[in-house]
This record gives sequence, structure tokens and C-alpha cells, in this order.
Amino acid sequence: MFIVDYDKAANIAKILIDLRQNNPEYKPEKIMPEYQLPRNINEGSRELALYYTYIIALDYMTDADKLWQQARGTYEQHPEMFTPEKILEIDEKELAVFLKNLGARYYIKAARAWKEISTILLRDYGGDPRNITIEPLTIKEIKEKHLEKFPYLRGDKLSNFYLRVMGEKKLLKIMDFNDLDVAVDIHVARFTIYTGVLKPKTPVTEVVLNNQLKELVKEAWRRGAKKISMAPWMLDEAIWYIGKNLCREKKCSGCPIAIYCDKNIGIKVKSRQNKKKLK
Repeated sequence: MFIVDYDKAANIAKILIDLRQNNPEYKPEKIMPEYQLPRNINEGSRELALYYTYIIALDYMTDADKLWQQARGTYEQHPEMFTPEKILEIDEKELAVFLKNLGARYYIKAARAWKEISTILLRDYGGDPRNITIEPLTIKEIKEKHLEKFPYLRGDKLSNFYLRVMGEKKLLKIMDFNDLDVAVDIHVARFTIYTGVLKPKTPVTEVVLNNQLKELVKEAWRRGAKKISMAPWMLDEAIWYIGKNLCREKKCSGCPIAIYCDKNIGIKVKSRQNKKKLK
């Protein structure tokens, strides 16, 4: 069990929003690999919507920086490989090799997923993910009526990640976009626990990122953001970046939120997958 410090969440949120808005080093397009686009893709286009849909579906148990870097270079050379028409045309084994080279960890499953995503896009949306919201929809409607069809994109973390990117890029029309929660992964959970926004009620040396903990993390930042009248998703990028690049390496010196951080770096945050391997 955890104690949630909502005032600390709000104080940290203020700093994160200021970094996002006023510090060039923390602009989303600077720190987030998904916002560094191939040179031959246009903002607002079908091609960009497809690119995000396919690559975010691969963003599971991978090195995100390497995945997006490889995707950028590959797209510039072979943009046709990111279209449902081409994906359904090529052999599944050939597609699996292509995805392995992109950096997909489970490339055989990923190939099947890309085939299924392509079938759904062509059958239900005219081959264009932007048609998921021809008219504005709520987060709940998009998840339950649309993303639930798609492999990987239906998951809690990736669905929030997908909606944040697609909403911020104006590729989906989301009525209640400002209610979107942070996308919780191991880096976001680590940041939340190290800072003391979530603090175990009794001393522990490790915690497992299960569904209950994910919900606590989302609630903490949802209420922290509400206290400063900001959208929770706007905290997502800076939390992920600091959690991955500073907290994971225990680089507290120079951290922009150090003034409010409890530095609970003795607690190891593990994914459920890692926990199972230990048994």
C-alpha cells in the first residue's frame, strides 16, 4: 500500500509544465523520440497517422529511442512499408524480418499485429486512422469502440500514449482530451516513487508495476495536474524523460525537480514481466 502526496504532485507538476513551455531542452519535440519525424512526412497527413499507428503498436518492451530512430530512417527510404496496402501484400515472414530490423522484440507477433491492424484500417476506416474520429469522440468512446479492435493499441499504457500523440498532433478529434491520463510505464512509475509522490506505507526495497500501482500513479498525476488547472497528459513527456534518463541512472545532480524529490532511489521498481522471471 502507498501514501499519495497530492501537494507534492502539484508542486512537481508546476515545474514540469514550466519546463515544457519555457525550457528549449524540455520541449516535447526535443526530448520525445516520437516527435522527431522522418523528413518526407507531412504534419496532419494520413501518412503521419499511419506511421504513429504502426510504430506505437511496436512500442512494447523495446528501447523507444532506438525504435523511433530506426523507424525514421527506414520510413525515409521505404515509406510504402508503412501503408496497409503494402503490409497486406507482402509475406508475413518478410514483414517479420522488416520489423526485427526496426527493433521489434517480438517481431513474429508484431508482423501478425501489423497485418491485423492493416485489415482493420482498410475494412473500417478507409485505410486512414484519422477516420477513427470523423466526428469528435470521448476518450472512453475511442478506447471502447475503436482501439479495442487493434492489437497492442488496446492496452492501457499504449492506448494513452497513442491518444496523447494523435491528439496533440491533431490527428484524432478527442472531446475530453484534457482529461487524458499519463501513460504509465516503468519510467513513469519509477519517477513517481523516487520523488515520493507515491510512498510505500512500510519500508520496502522493491515494488512491482501491477495494475493497482498503475492506477495510483495515474490518479496522483491527475489530481496533481488538476490542482494547477492543467491537463494530466501534459506532464507525460517530462516525467517519462526524467524517469528514463535521470532516475534510472540515479542522476540526481542537476535534476530540475530535485527541490521536491524525496530521492527514494533505494526502491527498485520492476515490471510484472521481470517479477515473473524471478519466480
